[in-house]
Amino acid sequence: MERSLQKDRHHLAAWFVWIAAVVFYLYEYLARVAPSVMEQDLEEAFHTSSVALASALGAYYFIYSPIQLLAGALFDQFGGKRVLVPASLFVVLGCLLVSLPSANLGLLAVGRVFMGLGSGFGFIGVMYLAAVWFNAKKLALISGLTTSLGICGALIGQVPLSQLTDAVGWRTAWIYIALVGILSALVLIFFVRETPIWERENVADKGEGFSVKEFLAGLLCVCKNVQTWIIGFVACTLYTPLVVFGDLWGVQYVRLVADVSKAKAACIVGMLYIGWLVGGPLVGYISDSVRCRRNLLRISCLSATIILAAIFLCAVKSPPLLGVLLFACGVASSPQVVCFVASLEANPSFAKGSAISVVNMIVMLFGGIFQPIVGWLMHSNNASYDVDSFRFALLLLPVLTLAGFFAASFMAKREN
Repeated sequence: MERSLQKDRHHLAAWFVWIAAVVFYLYEYLARVAPSVMEQDLEEAFHTSSVALASALGAYYFIYSPIQLLAGALFDQFGGKRVLVPASLFVVLGCLLVSLPSANLGLLAVGRVFMGLGSGFGFIGVMYLAAVWFNAKKLALISGLTTSLGICGALIGQVPLSQLTDAVGWRTAWIYIALVGILSALVLIFFVRETPIWERENVADKGEGFSVKEFLAGLLCVCKNVQTWIIGFVACTLYTPLVVFGDLWGVQYVRLVADVSKAKAACIVGMLYIGWLVGGPLVGYISDSVRCRRNLLRISCLSATIILAAIFLCAVKSPPLLGVLLFACGVASSPQVVCFVASLEANPSFAKGSAISVVNMIVMLFGGIFQPIVGWLMHSNNASYDVDSFRFALLLLPVLTLAGFFAASFMAKREN
């Protein structure tokens, strides 16, 4: 209770800390989704196939996912500022590597590894700082706001970045993205405060300084909890449409099915992100009000299943209708943000960072797996990548959200 009152007294400082961390999250999200509007340019520049390109880009997720385990422990031990600033510079380095004139497919993969390494601290850092600085009753709302503002990075990575790429070329566009990263590092340096007294006391309760034993104990506690894995799987199924369709294959699919320009296709795909932007804070507020995570997530998974099945089974071609359905899909899947709060509630308070990081690891690992799987499914059905090949491969998405609906039924019921 005393620590909760201390947090309330530092209300304004908490918002500045959170906003600074969100700036980095927005930036790393921009770097993550940037290839979605450069896909054709990258294929031509590196003389490669969609499957090989997806595998190189997927290197981002294969480092992002395992680093989650270490990221949570580092935040628990060292706080936000000393972790987030170096992380932002790793993303900058990755962007610069990709922009080099000598860059090839291998260097693209290396650059994506550096981006994934730094980005792995983004969302966890924001949520960790929110858990430290804000009252627990506000966490679902903060989680929704965080995701919504991060989505702004994805929106910038659609139409504006598409236009920038057309104007200056994809290599120069990566340099501009790197400059944004340097700015985000400066914001972190100036606005993220050192760990507050109540959190230092919490760390002191479990032993001074970094301890491998304490790190492993917290991580093991989270990993042994069956609820962590159920929550992580549900979060993954709701996030996969965004990472598979929005981040990589969506623009190309919409261009084919609706016969529109790349900029128009990016605008239509952007409606998926806008749905998340609108839905995130709304469902966060509702979740905090009704205090029932499980039922909200079941409704979310079922709604997303119906909408995704309609999009791909019916092969919707109308650009306005596609935009409406993708917006609805974004709203329907946005309760995914509640999963991180559910993980915090299902695990002990001394392992806040680890509770968030393990769920995020599950989410992003499957994202990295399913991006190339969709490419492989398209190639196995028809090497020409026509509309029917895309539809066949992308039907994987409603199958996953339906599985999430059944998995959510096994979440522990926490109404209070």
